[in-house]
Amino acid sequence: MRKYIFKRALLVLPMLFAVSFIIFFMLRLNGTDAAMSFLNASGIAPTDEALAVAKTQLGLDKPLLEQYYLWLKNVAKFNLGVSYITGRQITPDIIYYFSNSLKLIALALCFTLGLSLPLGVLSAVFKDKFIDYLIRFFSFLGVCTPNFWLGFLLISLFSVKLGWLPPFGSGGISHLLMPAFAISFMSIAISARLIRANMLENMHARHVGYAKMRGIKGARLVLSHILRNALLPVVTAIGMHFGELVGAAIVVENVFAYPGTGSFIVSAIINNDYPVILAFMLLMAVIFILSNLIIDLCYVWIDPRIRLGYK
Repeated sequence: MRKYIFKRALLVLPMLFAVSFIIFFMLRLNGTDAAMSFLNASGIAPTDEALAVAKTQLGLDKPLLEQYYLWLKNVAKFNLGVSYITGRQITPDIIYYFSNSLKLIALALCFTLGLSLPLGVLSAVFKDKFIDYLIRFFSFLGVCTPNFWLGFLLISLFSVKLGWLPPFGSGGISHLLMPAFAISFMSIAISARLIRANMLENMHARHVGYAKMRGIKGARLVLSHILRNALLPVVTAIGMHFGELVGAAIVVENVFAYPGTGSFIVSAIINNDYPVILAFMLLMAVIFILSNLIIDLCYVWIDPRIRLGYK
């Protein structure tokens, strides 16, 4: 087991290095002049002299490989550069905005796990009954509904008509409920369908038949012998959902005027704020890589075959 964990953890740094290399050169070679963007953001006329000074100031007069090396050296020190728009260091800003988004994503993940598990189990246990059809219809809606449109519907119902929840801004848990549910709705639907499909497949497995012969039935049979063996594909899906929730939060945060990474990165994209875009893309890569590493470690805990295979 330790060997397996070590091998998986050892791949993280090379993957981060490769992803950072690709991201850096994609942004540098996309045909847009970063010095011109800097001058436009600063309100300076883009004369030849001003462009030359800006390139020297930003280090854009150096070869690309040297630029990448200097940027990577700063990133290793948790220095992500300076924003063209605000003139401030990016690291404190991205920590502030992402910490706000993390609250939203954590609640959305709780919704995903807390609702998809019981819905999937009920749909499988009561296959082809009314509750199964109802849950499957809910899953169909979840897959088809855009999260930003759902956000507007939630504001219209719970804020405008009922007045139960605040429509915009940040604060307590009441400000998080609607955007978190809008973010997680599609993930809930997909996970519920996946749990149902895997449970139905495991219900006819040989080990379940042996458990029934030993007199095991009811909730113990469903939870210990069917659900646990159906969780491996679901764990993979949850790991991917975490990345999807981060991406969905970018759009939904703007709908609810929530001060997270959504408004931060959209403003950076509109203004061609390359240091901020680069920092955000690197952050997304780190999130996806680490979430996949955590999922691999969860496999070891759930499936004893992996542990035995590395002993």
